[in-house]
Amino acid sequence: MQELGPQYLVDGVRLRPSDDRWQPALANAHKTGGQPLCLCRPGGVPMYVARYNEFVVKRLPDNGPAHHPACCSYEQPPGQSGLGEVLGDAVIECAPDRTEVRLDFPLTRRPGRPIAPGEPSAARTEVVAQRRRLGLRGLVHLLLQRAGFNRWYPRMHGKRTWYVLRKHLMAAAGEIETKGMRLADVLFIPEPYTIEAAVAIARRRAQALSVLLSPGEDVQFRLMVVMGELKEFCATDIDYRIVLRHMPDCPLYMERKAGERFKKVFEREYEAWAHQRAAEQGGHADPMRLRFLFCGLIYAKREAVYFIDTATLVMCSASWIPLDQPYEQPLIDELVRQERRFLKPLRFESKQGAAFPNAVLLDTGDAELPLDIVTPFMSERDRSTKERAIGKRPAGWVWNMQCEQAPPPLPERAEAARAFTFGRGKMA
Repeated sequence: MQELGPQYLVDGVRLRPSDDRWQPALANAHKTGGQPLCLCRPGGVPMYVARYNEFVVKRLPDNGPAHHPACCSYEQPPGQSGLGEVLGDAVIECAPDRTEVRLDFPLTRRPGRPIAPGEPSAARTEVVAQRRRLGLRGLVHLLLQRAGFNRWYPRMHGKRTWYVLRKHLMAAAGEIETKGMRLADVLFIPEPYTIEAAVAIARRRAQALSVLLSPGEDVQFRLMVVMGELKEFCATDIDYRIVLRHMPDCPLYMERKAGERFKKVFEREYEAWAHQRAAEQGGHADPMRLRFLFCGLIYAKREAVYFIDTATLVMCSASWIPLDQPYEQPLIDELVRQERRFLKPLRFESKQGAAFPNAVLLDTGDAELPLDIVTPFMSERDRSTKERAIGKRPAGWVWNMQCEQAPPPLPERAEAARAFTFGRGKMA
C-alpha cells in the first residue's frame, strides 16, 4: 500500500505535501505568519513554514515529543539521548531554523606562543563557570540527527544514497552557526564521484578548499571540516594516507604518531573497518556492509596537500544509521528488513551512553518502545548502567546475547500506527 504522507491543517484546509494546493497554501501561510497544524495528534501540533527552493513545513523547537511517535516530525525528549547533556549550553536553538553551536576545537591553527606569566601572588577576583562545548564526534551526531539519518521509515528504502546524505547534511549545516560563521561555509563533503566528471569535480573541490590556501593575518593555517566515507587508511614511509570514497584523487594525510593514536582510540571501529575491507578485497562484498563516516579538521601544508589536525570515525549501517557498536548491526538490519519505523538515540559525547536504548520503535502505539541489547563483552560499568536503565523503564524489549544467539521476536506493529503510516488514521 502506498504511503500518503502526513496531513496538515493550513489556513483551515486539510492538505498533504502531494496536493496541488500545497505550495500556494504554504506561500500564503509564510507571508501571513500562519502556523500549519500537523494532524498526527487530536487538536494538531503547531509547525512553521520555511522557504528554501520551495516552501516546507518544519517542526518547532522543543515540540518534537508532542507529535505522535509514528509521525515524521516526532523527536525524543533531549534527555533520552546524549543531546540532553549539551542542549542549552553547547547547542543553543536560537530560532526554528537557526542553531548556535559552541565547539571545543578551533578553526585555525596558530603558531605557538609563550604564555605570558601571571602574578603568582595576585588575588583571584572572579570565577568563570565551565561551559560545555561540542567535540568533533558530537558535531557529527548533531548533523546526522538534524538531517534525519538517525531514524528510519519504510519509504526510505533504496533512497539513502551518498547524494541524498550529502544534500541533507549540508542543509543541516546551513542552519548551524559557530564562531560567527555558518557551519556550511567551513564544511566540505565531496560530491558523488564519477570518472566521466572527474575533471569538473576536481575543479569544484579545489575551489571549495581554496580558503585553506589563504591564511589570514596572524594565522598560520586555516582549518575546514571534511566528512566522507572511509575507503583507505594505510601507512606510508613517513605518515598515514587516508582516502575517502568520492574523493579518490585527493588523499588526506595524518602524521605517523597521530595515525597510531587514531587506530588506538577508534580501535573498535578501525578493526571492524579493516576486517570488512579485507573481505571486500578478497571478493566477499556484503550488501549490508557497515559504513564508516570519517570526519576531520584539515589544513593545507602546501597546494593540494591536505593534512588532518583532528579526526573522528563514526560507524553506520548500510542505510547510514549511526551505530555505537558492531553488535547493533543485526538488530538495525532486521528492523529495516521488517519495514519498521524506528530511531537510533545518539550518544553525542555522553559518558552514560549505555543508558540509552540501542534503538526505539515508533510504530507500536501512542508511545515509543525502547529496544536494548546486553552482551557478555560489555564493560562492567556499561552493563551496570544498561541494567539500571532497563529497570527504570515501564516496558521494553531486551536481547541478552549471552542467553540468546538470535534476537527475540520484535513487538508487533500497532494497527493504529499502521493506519497512520498510510494516512488512514483518525485526524482531528
